[in-house]
Amino acid sequence: METSPNSDLVSKGEVLALIFELFPWLRQFEQATLNDYAKAAFSVGSDRSGCVARSQAMSLLRSRVAAVAQRQGYSAEAASRFQTEIEVAPVLQCGPHLHLLIEPDAFYTHLFSLMGLRAHGRTSYISYACSTVKFVERGRKGPAWLHVDGDAVNVFGLSRSKMIPYSILGRNGCYRFHLQNVDRPGDDSEAISYLRDLLPLGEFQSAAEALKAANLCLWKRYSESQVDFLQLDDSDVADLVADHLSDGRSWLRASLIEDRAFAMRLIHFIDQLADTAWRGWLKNSTHFFWGCIEGRLFPLWLDGRVLRSKETDDVCVELSPPSLVEALRTGRIVPNLLLMFIVTSILPGVRVLGGSRHTIYYPLMRWAFCEALRNNHRDTQLLNALSKDERPGVWGHRIISSPCEPFSLLNAFSRGGIETLLGQFGKMSIIDACGPLSSFTQDPLWAELAVAYSSGRVGRQSSQWAFR
Repeated sequence: METSPNSDLVSKGEVLALIFELFPWLRQFEQATLNDYAKAAFSVGSDRSGCVARSQAMSLLRSRVAAVAQRQGYSAEAASRFQTEIEVAPVLQCGPHLHLLIEPDAFYTHLFSLMGLRAHGRTSYISYACSTVKFVERGRKGPAWLHVDGDAVNVFGLSRSKMIPYSILGRNGCYRFHLQNVDRPGDDSEAISYLRDLLPLGEFQSAAEALKAANLCLWKRYSESQVDFLQLDDSDVADLVADHLSDGRSWLRASLIEDRAFAMRLIHFIDQLADTAWRGWLKNSTHFFWGCIEGRLFPLWLDGRVLRSKETDDVCVELSPPSLVEALRTGRIVPNLLLMFIVTSILPGVRVLGGSRHTIYYPLMRWAFCEALRNNHRDTQLLNALSKDERPGVWGHRIISSPCEPFSLLNAFSRGGIETLLGQFGKMSIIDACGPLSSFTQDPLWAELAVAYSSGRVGRQSSQWAFR
């Protein structure tokens, strides 16, 4: 009998047992309320290791955060608050891809983040949303789709040929919010008409820019918690990487780009994972950057001192600070996920919250990075700082599982919708709130990891789990 694509490959109980094994500190929250867990997820102090590389990386991150905030219309005072937040309470929500805030995958994760921020009395919220994703992820799901009152809505009114090959970060057209109801063509429903009035008018160079602008409008409309929201995506990370490469004091410039030996060691240790029980979780799908042509991404491979594509598009970028900066500024290359985490988390010492796969691949990224550091005595200070990080990666995405459409749910309350939802979900236990844990139980990688755990090949004593 064939297995349904939506059937469980491993039980919720087996997944929880493995989670508690790999992250033993989580066991104390097994029956705790979601409020308690959210508070712990956002409870972190700033790094005081005195590590020069880490301090410099945090300085560059602070500057970039302020620049993005002011570009999105925040005052200099508000931008300064975002800077303080990322340095004094360094936590970055990285779970949802770049969707509209009212898409369930994003909405319920941001609701969880609000619980944690409110528990600490914080007024600034910084989130990274991956935009190196396609318009359609599967079926009628992805940044180009939304469900309103049970109907599928084509957010940008694009044909499938305009969606399937492209990532939303591509500046390859003019994007505006069409909100086409594909299930019920004709006049707008009351809900879609109301949503249309909330979203920004005009055209945007990329779908990612449109979504970020829309999310700021939605946040201001529905968030009654007085928390400012800053959403970063891969275009902002590209600017941050360019900042590093333009700064002679940057560890990234000196050790990853100008010292090719470190880059090769890092690639080597990631490749080594294929021969372990952790295979499949972290791969060298591309070497540090993706090539990008009109939103279509393709891998680049390090060939001597050059990043080169193997496809028909002959893209070649010299692995030098000036060449990489120029390619980043023009959008010809985009940092990959590994490089994104290096500049936003690993180097500056920021805790990152993520989903079911992030909980495994992020510790493996840290392991590979630290193994590559060991061969250079100049990096001893950075290696020591990384070894002392407290809970650098935490499960903080899809903690809440709910069948309710967020937009309908919010509009069902005359006022105070967010506060009501925070109260309702915050009192639930984490085990009840997370529901069936489908993102874990239906994932072949988690099923394989559970088998490896039961046979003793995986556990918190595994050498690759040393920097979780």
